[in-house]
Amino acid sequence: MSFFRHVLLVLLSLCLLAGCQSSVEPQRLIMPDLVVAVAPFTQPTQTTELLSGFIPEDQKKISEETLNALDDLFREKLHPTKHPYVFLSDADISGDMARDARGRRNALVTWAERARKAGADMIVVPQIITLQERVGSKAGVVTAAAVNEDFYLIDARDPVTLVMRSHFAEEQKPLTSDLTKIGTFFKRGGGWVTARELAAEGMDKAVEEFGL
Repeated sequence: MSFFRHVLLVLLSLCLLAGCQSSVEPQRLIMPDLVVAVAPFTQPTQTTELLSGFIPEDQKKISEETLNALDDLFREKLHPTKHPYVFLSDADISGDMARDARGRRNALVTWAERARKAGADMIVVPQIITLQERVGSKAGVVTAAAVNEDFYLIDARDPVTLVMRSHFAEEQKPLTSDLTKIGTFFKRGGGWVTARELAAEGMDKAVEEFGL
């Protein structure tokens, strides 16, 4: 079987599968009248800063310029008509971490306190663990883009609750290595995306899952 015939068969199968799936209304996690704070992107470098997951040993520092660019991109994807958003600055989240009832530094308590200080009921916390820039061009690469990022939705009201985590970790692969990603391949324009474009896919996923 030729490669192109194989691709067409996979496409047909995916179309049939999509046709069989019924549309399901997403679960409402945030009531429309609640004020939602949005934290700037941060890169956790210590275990105490994590809300889940782990920090890889070969983690490389992400520049402030890149973090700021991700902040701008995420803001563009939010829908202010759904919720009143309060966008926090780097200054709003600076300072020592809060401690839990046992005196231990606690990321969940810290983010909840920051949300309440801003007058918000809930907070969205985006954390990017690693980001690998594309080396090459849209047509071909030496190194593909890769991203490992998390988005957390936290209810800052008592009792403080981690409502949901949206995890996105992906390194772009050539289509020939995984034909099940043919839909994603065409959605990306049939080329190699940048790290920011890949990170944007994780943002879209979080916006949809959280109902933002």
